[in-house]
Amino acid sequence: MQERALARSHQSVVNFELQDADSLADLLNQRFAPVRIEPFKSSDRFTMSGTYGVVAGIDFSRSVVKGEFKLIPQRHYDGVFFFFPTAGNMVVHQHRDSFASSPTAAVAAEGMASRSVDFLSDHAFCGVVIDRPLLTGRLSVLLDRPIVEKPIFQPSIDMGSGGASALRSLVMCITSPEFGPQLNRASLTADRIREALVDLVLETWPNTHSDILHRPPPMIAPQHVKLALDFIHAHAELLPSGTELANLSGVSLRSLQAGFQRFVGVSIGAYQRQIRLERARADLFRNPTASIEVIALRWGFTNAGRFSRYFKAAYGLFPTELLRQKP
Repeated sequence: MQERALARSHQSVVNFELQDADSLADLLNQRFAPVRIEPFKSSDRFTMSGTYGVVAGIDFSRSVVKGEFKLIPQRHYDGVFFFFPTAGNMVVHQHRDSFASSPTAAVAAEGMASRSVDFLSDHAFCGVVIDRPLLTGRLSVLLDRPIVEKPIFQPSIDMGSGGASALRSLVMCITSPEFGPQLNRASLTADRIREALVDLVLETWPNTHSDILHRPPPMIAPQHVKLALDFIHAHAELLPSGTELANLSGVSLRSLQAGFQRFVGVSIGAYQRQIRLERARADLFRNPTASIEVIALRWGFTNAGRFSRYFKAAYGLFPTELLRQKP
């Protein structure tokens, strides 16, 4: 079994066979976060086999499971788990809600919200796990702006939908005996696969940013919205309120709020935060030795810890990590 080597790998695709639940727990502990596995029946014999791959921030697999068990996270993992069952059933328990997955329904499970996952009956599935920072960072690139609110995915979708079917087909392809082993020797191809999986998830699995991603080219904003946008860009550090911007633009606050939602796609406050984050990020690039706290305060973030969290949510990494990446 190659699970230990795989757990430490940046890029790898292996065939695997597990003979007990402890082996699965060990693999998941190393790849994601500690879990506990409880068989529904003490007499159940657990086995799991298939193909498992890792490509920098993404895990994907095609697996067959014998036996019924409950998987209980002992610590939450900041990622999203996408399951496409081909046989059997699975139930994901998140907060107070539960979502059933079957060959006719795919499920997206939030790692930070999952209470447990039930694997019921003999089970076969394809799966993709994507780190939350990777999703956020890619979304920021696609929309050409920082992401203030992380994408939240619809918990369950019909496997008959084009998106779910395409995702499952792609995972089946990259875990096939003909294709999978080639990824171990093809780093450029692996990078394209990673990008294709992330983009396909963001574009086809319904989420809170779907409307923006699928929106046609922007309409010409009316004059009052342009005036507010120009003022925000010219005076980002002043933090004007929505009421002040509305007075400046000569309309009511409600009219300006509606204009932002229609023509900009976000609220007034969210757009101001985007611009301030962009300015702070530019300052960090220009002054890599400057104090993060000073730059945060310059752009209206009075709490450095909160600024760092906003920054990571927008760009997929903390300000300190951004500075470490600079040559």
